[in-house]
Amino acid sequence: MSRRVELLLLLSFCCYGAVAANGNSTKPFSLRLVDGNSRCQGRLQVQRAGQDWTEVRPLSAPLWFGNRACAELDCGSALSLEEKTVPHRDAVQVFPSFCADSSLIDCFDSDSRYSPDSLELTCSDSVRLVGGRSLCSGSLQIQDQSLAQSWAGVCEGALDRRGAEVLCRELGCGAPLLQGALSPLGQTFHCEGNESKLMDCNRTRTGPETCPTLNLTCKEPLRLVGGASHCEGTVEAELRGEWRRVMTPDHWDLETAAAVCRGLDCGSAVSTEKRRGSDWSEAWRVKTACMKKSSVRECLYDYGSSTSYLQVICSDSVRLVGGRSLCSGSLQIQDQSLAQSWAGVCEGALDRRGAEVLCRELGCGAPLLQGALSPPGQTFHCEGNESKLMDCNRTRTGPETCPTLNLTCKEPLRLVGGASRCEGMVEAEHRGEWRRVATYISDSWDLEAATVVCRDLDCGSPVSKERRDGSDTEVWGVDTDCMKKSSVRDCIFGGGSSSSFLQVICSDSVRLVGGRSLCSGSLQIQDQSLAQSWAGVCEGALDRRGAEVLCRELRCGAPLLQGALSPLGQTFHCEGNESKLMDCNRTRTGPETCPTLNLTCKEPLRLVGGASRCEGTVEAELRGEWRRVTASGSWDLEEAAVMCRDLDCGSPVSAEEREGSDSEVWGVDPYCVKESSVRECLYDESSPSLLQVICSDSVRLVGGRSLCSGSLQIQDHSLAQSWAGVCEGALDRRGAEVLCRELGCGAPLLQGALSPLGQTFHCEGNESKLMDCNRTRTGPETCPTLNLTCKEPLRLVGGPSRCAGTLEVRHRGEWRRMMTAGRWPLDSAAVVCRSLDCGSAVSTEMRRGSNSSDVWAIFPDCEAEAPLRDCVVGPANDTDSMEVVCSDSVRLVGGRSLCSGSLQIQDQSLAQSWTSVCEGALGRHGAEVLCRELGCGAPLLQGALSPLGQTFHCEGNESKLMDCPRTRTGPETCPTLQLTCEEPLRLVRGSSRCEGTLELKFRGEWQRVMTPYYPWDLEAASGVCRDLGCGSVVSRVSTVILRENLWGVKADCVKRAAVRECVFSGSLYRAYDLDVLCSGHQEAPKDRTVP
Repeated sequence: MSRRVELLLLLSFCCYGAVAANGNSTKPFSLRLVDGNSRCQGRLQVQRAGQDWTEVRPLSAPLWFGNRACAELDCGSALSLEEKTVPHRDAVQVFPSFCADSSLIDCFDSDSRYSPDSLELTCSDSVRLVGGRSLCSGSLQIQDQSLAQSWAGVCEGALDRRGAEVLCRELGCGAPLLQGALSPLGQTFHCEGNESKLMDCNRTRTGPETCPTLNLTCKEPLRLVGGASHCEGTVEAELRGEWRRVMTPDHWDLETAAAVCRGLDCGSAVSTEKRRGSDWSEAWRVKTACMKKSSVRECLYDYGSSTSYLQVICSDSVRLVGGRSLCSGSLQIQDQSLAQSWAGVCEGALDRRGAEVLCRELGCGAPLLQGALSPPGQTFHCEGNESKLMDCNRTRTGPETCPTLNLTCKEPLRLVGGASRCEGMVEAEHRGEWRRVATYISDSWDLEAATVVCRDLDCGSPVSKERRDGSDTEVWGVDTDCMKKSSVRDCIFGGGSSSSFLQVICSDSVRLVGGRSLCSGSLQIQDQSLAQSWAGVCEGALDRRGAEVLCRELRCGAPLLQGALSPLGQTFHCEGNESKLMDCNRTRTGPETCPTLNLTCKEPLRLVGGASRCEGTVEAELRGEWRRVTASGSWDLEEAAVMCRDLDCGSPVSAEEREGSDSEVWGVDPYCVKESSVRECLYDESSPSLLQVICSDSVRLVGGRSLCSGSLQIQDHSLAQSWAGVCEGALDRRGAEVLCRELGCGAPLLQGALSPLGQTFHCEGNESKLMDCNRTRTGPETCPTLNLTCKEPLRLVGGPSRCAGTLEVRHRGEWRRMMTAGRWPLDSAAVVCRSLDCGSAVSTEMRRGSNSSDVWAIFPDCEAEAPLRDCVVGPANDTDSMEVVCSDSVRLVGGRSLCSGSLQIQDQSLAQSWTSVCEGALGRHGAEVLCRELGCGAPLLQGALSPLGQTFHCEGNESKLMDCPRTRTGPETCPTLQLTCEEPLRLVRGSSRCEGTLELKFRGEWQRVMTPYYPWDLEAASGVCRDLGCGSVVSRVSTVILRENLWGVKADCVKRAAVRECVFSGSLYRAYDLDVLCSGHQEAPKDRTVP
């Protein structure tokens, strides 16, 4: 055997993990198939490092999982996956959902159990289609034994129709679809058509060195039976050579049915239904969430007997593609004379009657966009009473190339019982029947969902929505999460009986679009004289009275931004008492083009019972009714900031959830609020809870990393509520202290731009608000803006310095210990150290005391990304405390972890300022002291170290760098010292430093590191190899450990930070350690900025 062949074989086996059926692998993870007819067929077994081969117990394993296993075995495509019964033996459970987005090993449980179940897998031996939308489509590759198992592409023209039929049949797919690149005789494969495998056909092995690759699509092994055509009927699928009905326990809607239509090469999904029959029969079960990303066949698995079945009707030969729903997009037709090819249709090919026929055929409403329709119809000549577009007379000649016809049909929706077509109870037509629409009670029916209804009806903005109870009747159920991404019709999952119904009021002819909420954006109007077209409105088209009418019509508050309003209103002339903008007198002439009018209305919110309009209990108006607001989840300063913004107040100072009397309230979803406005996230609720918010009245810091830092802005009431920046030098230290105190923050930090006397604000220092200070109102027209950082209201108490101890936070004027229900790793502690203007985070620990006391609870997923104060959700009573140690006066910044970067020191004589240190300022002893002080390993990069240390003269036994004798003189400017300390990690019990079980030294102790509840995935294990300077992951095994005290690690954190920064201490019932084999090659580190 040649060296080239040996090398290719070695690479093949390293990459895919295939092993001989009777051999033992030295690698941590291997798969094999046993007792089959070939190496690519048999019972699936898995072997972990140092363990025996074990059977695999299936748990609803779909075909896509089998395909992943086939790839690991260097076989072709998965053909079938079947549960089998064998004599009882050890077996591991497989959980396909665990590895949907990660390595295949993540699917296998670490524990084995005695079981009679096994999983039989059949893969194709030597052919596969890759890179397509399913296992039945893609580029053809073959595995030629003479080429040392290498997979090679096949040239266009290498197959004729008979060869394509053999290939599709071998892969368990239907007949071939796309035949454009097939050769009549087959230049490479010469098949009779009755072969079972493509490689059994005669072959011409010579060909060009390079060529376009053959792409092929086979039909999915699906069919619709019992209908009027091949595109209508009960869904059946073939798996393992057996046709069965398909059923699902999941929602079955038109979005899911579209995957069936696509797999059959039919048109759009028109109708679908889940039915129950009287006869029991064997069925395939399908996961609908999988179908929406893949094909039906790849998502099937054994179920057993069922009476349920699925009905689908697809259009035969027409479809709209690329639109926001099945009722909009580019028109394509399937012409039987063109070998089933789908082709676009030219603009002007339809008139209105043709468009009506098409929309009706697709189960949609009347056509909306008519700009590209030709009056007579250049291609289709319809009477209007045809049931299908292809039944119309047609002129088949036309230009070779042309712009494609885009069409939007109305959704089959209506609002009934209201004052106009844009108001009333929501009804939808499905399967030819109009019914009320209902959602699950657990689904949120908010203005975001109502927006979809208004859009589908071509109305304006949603003004009001409500879920009501009436008489029990048949309804269509709809999934609101699906709706928000698609349309109402596409997300109807079935019928049922309910007394609930949905009410919506949309504006008729006005809307604000492109803003941060429904109450802001560019103004558009719908002019009936312009065939329902929405058109922008020019700046200056409204005066204040017109803006007030518009905001009131949209159920928003008073207009805020008035810069582009005309005193008289150039287009709309309103008295101010009109109920709708379109009721105002109008001047219809204007420029052809103009800047668009942007407008912001206040949100219908208020704070009541406080000392000012920016303080009190939160109330909101919806459907003309003011109610208190309560939150359905954690409520902290981050959500309160949205309320302060919507009220045009300053920064949130305090947020609190309190108990009151039980009453009707508006519930609000905090997660929704962060992405939208409060009004859009309200729903009906009954609760005793209420929300209290205090916002600053007239000052705020914007654009900073927290609510306590940024550019200073003030709201001057003499300037019509406009927020304006403040010039550098406008504050002295006393003014900055007043401002920071008003915002609920600590003392001011950055004083560089402060004036000794304060050029604008003249504060005594005892004022409660900055705007209470005396002010000089004159100043330059333009100036640099004042940026200010206040300390976060945090402290560490009970430690040897201000940078070590128990963490406390001040909230609502009260200092308390902090606690969190989540894990508290070093990257979270780094936020504390930064906020306290200390150095790097060195250690963190959650301790349990003997006495319970009042604490501030922190939202667990917030602290690593935002300042702690912003994440306080409310009071609690607990014994736990958070202990944090930060370095006092040294830190490494700008590196890829807390153990690397540019060295900075904090010199007390320089007013706490952090300054960089020059290259050569440390000897090896000094570098060792520094790395040890930061909780890191030995220094790695020594190029810039001086043998004696020009600035620091360390013996090596000091505990802190600043304890070393120092030479304080040096050059004014110099290159900055860059240093990397080793991460305190090691791999033990392996054959090299880049192989073994992961351990970490933390708080002076070496222990194994575990991930809670789930095994280490490939990306997290890569972080370990990266931190060790050991290149990339070759393999890894994660073994379950049942113990209490351990070092836990957040796997998601490891993907973006060093392992050490992601470790926490705690007790877990179930965790996974890591055995990893790294490539051993040093890779250039990817820098990341460490704040």
